[in-house]
Amino acid sequence: MQNWIWYGIIAAFCFGIQTVIYKYAAQKGNLSPYYSSFLVALGIVVIFGIVLLFKPGYSFDWKSNGLLFISGLIWGIGFLAVAIAISQNADVARLAPIYNTNTLITVLLGILILKEVPDATHIFRVVSGAVMIVVGAILVSI
Repeated sequence: MQNWIWYGIIAAFCFGIQTVIYKYAAQKGNLSPYYSSFLVALGIVVIFGIVLLFKPGYSFDWKSNGLLFISGLIWGIGFLAVAIAISQNADVARLAPIYNTNTLITVLLGILILKEVPDATHIFRVVSGAVMIVVGAILVSI
C-alpha cells in the first residue's frame, strides 16, 4: 500500500474522533460554537507550530501562500458550520455523512480544475463511490 493511503486512513480516524470529542465537550461545557471553534483552531496552530520547529523548510511565494490562506478561510467557514450544527444538537452520526459529501465536491473539482481524470480502470470505482456517498447522505438526513 502506498504511503499516502496510510495518511488518508490516519486523517479519517483523527477527523472522526475529533468530531465526537468536539460534540462531547460542547455538551459538557455549554460553550458557544465560535469560542469552541477558536479553541480547535488554537490546537491546530500548536500542532503545526511543533511540526515547523522540527521540519522547517518552506518558501514564501505570494500566489501559493495566498491560495493556502484562502483555503484555510474556506475550511474555517466549513468547520464553523459544523460547530453551529452541533451546538443546535445535530446528531454527529447523521451530520458527518452529510458534510462528508465534500468528497463529491473534491472529486469533481479535482477532475475539472486539476485535470485528475481517473483512467478507465478507476472510473467505475470513482463514480460508484460518489453515488454511494450521495445515497448515504440522503439516507441519514431523512
